[in-house]
Amino acid sequence: MTKIYKILRIGCLGIIGLFVISVILAGIFSADTGTNNLTNKGIATKEIDSVQIKQNLKIKDSIAIVKKQKKDKAEKALKSFKKSEDEFKGNTFYRDPRTPFYANRNFIYPYIGQKGDNYWLRLKLQYASDDWLFINRGILLIDGEQYTISGTWERDNNSGIWEWLDMQVGTNERLILDRIANSKSAKVRYEGRQYHNDRTITSKEKSIIKKTLEIYDNLK
Repeated sequence: MTKIYKILRIGCLGIIGLFVISVILAGIFSADTGTNNLTNKGIATKEIDSVQIKQNLKIKDSIAIVKKQKKDKAEKALKSFKKSEDEFKGNTFYRDPRTPFYANRNFIYPYIGQKGDNYWLRLKLQYASDDWLFINRGILLIDGEQYTISGTWERDNNSGIWEWLDMQVGTNERLILDRIANSKSAKVRYEGRQYHNDRTITSKEKSIIKKTLEIYDNLK
């Protein structure tokens, strides 16, 4: 009986030992598998990130190419504009060839300034008549909405009189120009000390404004 008991005891211990060993081996295998899975996931993530980076670079390059093409086209179009230079300040100004040379015509138009690689936009409003208004502001009625332009007006006269405003285009003026360019109806009222003068902005002026803005936007 003692021998049988010993044999059974040894057998049980052996079974328990085998079980413990199998559990340890299973744990090691599972750990290796988990590590491999994590490694594979890391590689997959890096591959996805690499593809995304390449796609982003391609998009960025495409945008840069299109932007350069637009700028080259704008610079070419600018060569057809009337050009004047201020040698002392190093500034060059470009305006559509359809704009009046002198300020003695009723007209509204933007024009482009340049110094080196820097471009900016200016706006000129001109009033011409036989009567002084001594203008202090312009009110624009564009498709039923009103906008105001204020600034320092200049004046001169000869056989007639003319008053004009020549100013840097800011956020307000740019909005007004955009609205005029795409408007169905646009009118301007020049308000003076005692009197005012109203007129309709012509399709020619709208065309000049639209073209100048398009060229300017593509130069930036």
